[in-house]
Amino acid sequence: MTEFDGPQTRRDFLKKTTALAALGITTSLTPDLVFAQAKTDLKGVTIDYWNMIGVQNRLVRQLSESVVKAFEQKTGAKVNVTWNSYGDIIGPKYRTNFQGGVKPTVFDAFDRWTGQLRPFLRPMNDFIENNLDAQTRKGLQWTLPLVQDQNRGFKDAKNICDLPFALIPQAPVLARRDHFEKAGLDFTKEFPIRDTDHYIAVCKEIQGKARIQYPTEVYGKIWDFGDTQLNGWIRSLDIETSDFLDADWTKSNATSEAWIKGVQFYVDVYQKHKLSSPNTPQSTDEEAVDLFIRGQKSIVHCDILNRGTLLEKMKGPMEDGTVQWGPHFPITGGKSGSSVFLAMATFEIVRQEGPDAALKERAAFELIKEWLLPENQIAYARTAGLCAREDLFPKIVGAPDRYGEVGTAMLKGAGVWNNHPRSVDFQYNLLAPHGQKALQGASVADELKAYAEEVNAALKT
Repeated sequence: MTEFDGPQTRRDFLKKTTALAALGITTSLTPDLVFAQAKTDLKGVTIDYWNMIGVQNRLVRQLSESVVKAFEQKTGAKVNVTWNSYGDIIGPKYRTNFQGGVKPTVFDAFDRWTGQLRPFLRPMNDFIENNLDAQTRKGLQWTLPLVQDQNRGFKDAKNICDLPFALIPQAPVLARRDHFEKAGLDFTKEFPIRDTDHYIAVCKEIQGKARIQYPTEVYGKIWDFGDTQLNGWIRSLDIETSDFLDADWTKSNATSEAWIKGVQFYVDVYQKHKLSSPNTPQSTDEEAVDLFIRGQKSIVHCDILNRGTLLEKMKGPMEDGTVQWGPHFPITGGKSGSSVFLAMATFEIVRQEGPDAALKERAAFELIKEWLLPENQIAYARTAGLCAREDLFPKIVGAPDRYGEVGTAMLKGAGVWNNHPRSVDFQYNLLAPHGQKALQGASVADELKAYAEEVNAALKT
């Protein structure tokens, strides 16, 4: 259930909005709305919303609560919110629940994780065409071909079952200007990082002169090995073979030259160059961000979703420009500007049953529309990186950490992962064990060959 049951007092409202307001973040929930009479066009309708984006940082959780409350106040509908984690959909929980008849009305996820649930999803093409205002539709239009390309292996690929509301380019670079300066480096000349040779050189300078023992990190944990900086390095070498599967979803790309070279460099950061911590085979980007905040990391690749955590825990350095974002960079000799995969945070409506099915599905889309309002898109971007509406990009630039400039620049030429029904297994469950073995000294080529054989066998079943 949401935390908004019962009457709201002005103190309740202020308590829920103070943390966001302190950072200049405002949403569609306003005092006038909270204390006004709710509209009744959806009065009596109850929908279940499985929220996953709230797991990323506390500010996004508060933002989610605010958006849900605004929707309830405007429509008279009731929203039961379940707060889920990434592991719930990466693991079997969502798939098992859906198959057993335990399903929400609407949920949010990352676009490449929903192929396993596609038979349960309601296409939104008619809602987008008929129930979305022209300006919002125009702002989102550029994302729809990417959604269709991501689902190209499905016969109904033209159906938009995943509607983007946020963007996560994988994975920008987070740097501490003070560490560069402590090492005697001119930050304006040495950042952004140009390529992997430059990356290694800068990290070694910081390690030796600023005394940061492990200035960067590569990630071995199941959630992060296959979806953070590694993918971009592979893609910078060859776009055609950089995804987990080939174009028609018939075989693994993991034995390609780009994959072998990309994973070998990834391992070398840890094994050869000794720039990543002893915890590398089990490390995550969230842990690296915490170490970055504590001054134990200098340059890390991480989801821009971590911005809210930085705002809360490094407010001063975020405001004075000590913390800076930079674009993902290529493997030396690779193509700069093509080294990015774009993940999209999307909404999905689950097909409903019974006499009120159409009404519940409409209510679900109305909740999605609340998230797509300009103020909520901008609020999300300020707490977690980028919104999906292209028309609002000019509103999210200008911050000292340059998250908006860097994030939007990375969209040019970005690719998307496939959304095969087994994509969760291919990208995480099957890949990570082989990645961990490689990080601990096993042959990269042998581990990728074994991984590819497992994927190819799965594609035949």
